[in-house]
Amino acid sequence: MNGSSIIRGEQISEYLGAKLNPESGYENDVCVYVKPGMNKQGKPFDTFVEKTYIDMIDNDHYMRWLSARPRLSGIISSKYSYDILKTELKDRITFIPQHHCNFDRLERDRKEITTVGIIGTSAAFQHPIDDMRKRLERIGLRLLTNFDFTTREDVVNFYKNTDIQIIWFYAQLFFKTPLKIINAASFGIPTVGFPHESYKEVKGYYIPAKTIDELVAEVEKLKNPENYKEATKNLVEMAEKYHISKIAKMYEDLENK
Repeated sequence: MNGSSIIRGEQISEYLGAKLNPESGYENDVCVYVKPGMNKQGKPFDTFVEKTYIDMIDNDHYMRWLSARPRLSGIISSKYSYDILKTELKDRITFIPQHHCNFDRLERDRKEITTVGIIGTSAAFQHPIDDMRKRLERIGLRLLTNFDFTTREDVVNFYKNTDIQIIWFYAQLFFKTPLKIINAASFGIPTVGFPHESYKEVKGYYIPAKTIDELVAEVEKLKNPENYKEATKNLVEMAEKYHISKIAKMYEDLENK
């Protein structure tokens, strides 16, 4: 299972007490298909029921499905993408952001600022990791990476041991979401990263940097406790909007659409 299957499938269904991958008894339900499988021709394997939502997450192939099947509706997790698509698809597209990993609302309680973290896949950080590690060591910080997490608890443990998060992905993908920024914010951890278009919904809640030199400089500023305090102000409050309890309610509301 990939991250989308776990976050949008397992975690949401478990929280709501909903059916997960039922083989029967769902024909009259509101059904959400999370990035459903397709064959080599890009056609769906599934035969969809009457009230179906395609939860696209980050795959634009599903846009063709919606265009060709007027009775299908779509769910998108990027506010940036939603604002563009709602003009074309109108009431057939619904914005439901991704919930963060911090179900228990834990907050960073580390007293020192020593560790910079990168999480995701190595390809999602578009700069050589070894070079970044050396740059951080020069300013007295160590780099912590996690490219092989498999559970929510793995992600939570990463953030519990991180003081500053960095993200560096400059390719402007249409469906990209600010989930990493929100995950870190839920623990009260600041993020420094390239100002991607899809991060507009969290503007003011992360520190933008347009070059690697600028990123390292902004990280170094955060070693100052006063700068760190200012950068973390209101992060937890912002992230609360993305708690699973709030996001699950948005799925429940699909029944009334």
